[in-house]
Amino acid sequence: MLGVILLVLVGFTTFSQKVRVDAYNRDFEKYRNATHFDFVHDDFDTSQVTWVNDMTIRFDTASTGMIGECYKILKEKANRYGANGFRVKDSDIYKRGKGKFITISTFWVRMETRASNLKLINENAVYVFGLLGHHSAIPGYEITVNDKEFLMNELTYRKFDYQPKDKVLLRVGSKSRGAEKRITIEGGMKPKFFYFHMVKGSFKNAWIDEYSPNFGMFLTHILRKRG
Repeated sequence: MLGVILLVLVGFTTFSQKVRVDAYNRDFEKYRNATHFDFVHDDFDTSQVTWVNDMTIRFDTASTGMIGECYKILKEKANRYGANGFRVKDSDIYKRGKGKFITISTFWVRMETRASNLKLINENAVYVFGLLGHHSAIPGYEITVNDKEFLMNELTYRKFDYQPKDKVLLRVGSKSRGAEKRITIEGGMKPKFFYFHMVKGSFKNAWIDEYSPNFGMFLTHILRKRG
């Protein structure tokens, strides 16, 4: 059932990664190219899905944009193999020098099973992320969560748990030129995954945006969690 196949070099203007299929399910019959790429929750019973393969992407630098490109490449390659779900199996994006990597297991998740997996992801939580890459000029973003100040360092995240009807206020930057986001927690909601950007020289120089739940869950399994 297990096999090792082709090593592929994927090149971009500023990014370079090597993607390898480490092992694959010889018995899996691809029905069609998939489009979804659902995070398969750690508590989900994988006997209800079909394992497709394990893939590793390797890269030398955690520059800004690299992790997003790695996720995109893994998704596209998994979809071509017919997989529509994944788990992070192993990773080390902090290794000094070369040899950083992310390994995922991919799965075929049937539509009748998909809802029960996605339901496990629901929680009354807000995640916030630092820069997804190294930044030489600043140590991180100074943010406020309900009047508590935090420094969001690069390649880290924080998780905040709440109760239904709690109100959350996120803020980054100054009150005059920064940005804020207000959230009311709803019971059984999907968690929120927020990230920040700031620029110089504009009237408004800060924004708060949201990652998709699947990418957000991917990040929580490869980044360091701050207390």
